[in-house]
Amino acid sequence: MLNIFLIPYTWLRHFAMALWCGVAGLLAWFAVLSLIVSGKVYWPPDADGPTLMVCVSAAVAMAAIAGEGSLRRLGPLGQLWRIALTGALSAFFTSIWYAFWHAMAGSLLFSGDQWAEDAADASLVSLTFRIGAFAMGGLGSGCAVLMLRIIDGVSGEALRRRAAKKRQESGLAPIPHIPRTNPSFLSHLAGGLAAGLAAGMCWHLLGSGYEYFSGDLYLAGAGMGLAWGFTFGLLTWTVPDELYAGWVRVLSDYRYGRRIPVDALDGSAKERFVGHFPRGLDLYLPAETAVSELHVSVAVDGKRQYKARGLTLQPTLVRRFLERINLRYDPQRPAPLETRLSSGDRIFLGEGDQQTELEFIMLPREER
Repeated sequence: MLNIFLIPYTWLRHFAMALWCGVAGLLAWFAVLSLIVSGKVYWPPDADGPTLMVCVSAAVAMAAIAGEGSLRRLGPLGQLWRIALTGALSAFFTSIWYAFWHAMAGSLLFSGDQWAEDAADASLVSLTFRIGAFAMGGLGSGCAVLMLRIIDGVSGEALRRRAAKKRQESGLAPIPHIPRTNPSFLSHLAGGLAAGLAAGMCWHLLGSGYEYFSGDLYLAGAGMGLAWGFTFGLLTWTVPDELYAGWVRVLSDYRYGRRIPVDALDGSAKERFVGHFPRGLDLYLPAETAVSELHVSVAVDGKRQYKARGLTLQPTLVRRFLERINLRYDPQRPAPLETRLSSGDRIFLGEGDQQTELEFIMLPREER
């Protein structure tokens, strides 16, 4: 299962769910093939298409929900009903829309004598007559995952409010709550549709026997499952920022490796101060490091945007790729200078041999 501690906060995290769902689609295709070849399971020839579509669609949708639940550390029972419901919804939608597409294609798009016989042939391997089936299968995956995330969000919010009310009546402190990102209709529906179309194109190219392709239907099926899951995981859901929290870490010799979290437990706005006052600061640094009493602060607002603020006349510099920002406090300004922070930004306090270096990094929220 996916582990948030193994997914660093870089641009590569956006491919974690894509690879996870891609493997699920590939395994679903392999499972169907194994039933036919090794399991000696037989069904009518016209059931090959819907069986494969339903299995791959359900596997990709279930993998998306299982991966999200694993990253959010949901319990086994919570995982089980979510995965089961997603698989059932995906199989239902894919079956209905697969039948609808072929009924519509047979009666409207390919009603002429030239096309009717080919459209009705279930063994015909042609993207012309199957592209709609792939699109409907991808749309089934997207709708199933979207419905589950809406149900999960509504039920989870209701349970959270009920628990908060009970704790309030009992005189207990409220449980810290981190708001979730709301599911996007466009990303799920359009992403599911694009995943199905990508699977169809990959299946067609690998099985068509063009100049650069072998025309092997075995590889075509494998590529179809992989492309379906990869595209679906890439477009519908990525590892959200809410699973990470900002930290300030010392990189200089004095207190090297010392770090403090910036975020509040309940997701509200927070500001952390750095300096060498012995009390009242969040990160204490010795005066020998040329850090003044109140040198810099790192803040996060309710929208999870991080900022650094210069609070002293001493040199305060933020460095990132191709950019240098001077946050030295200007007494003539009504407020200190500030700048947005991204993971990996360096903050330099002071200058010369006594310069102190800090780093702003994003780590999993569960990090302690």
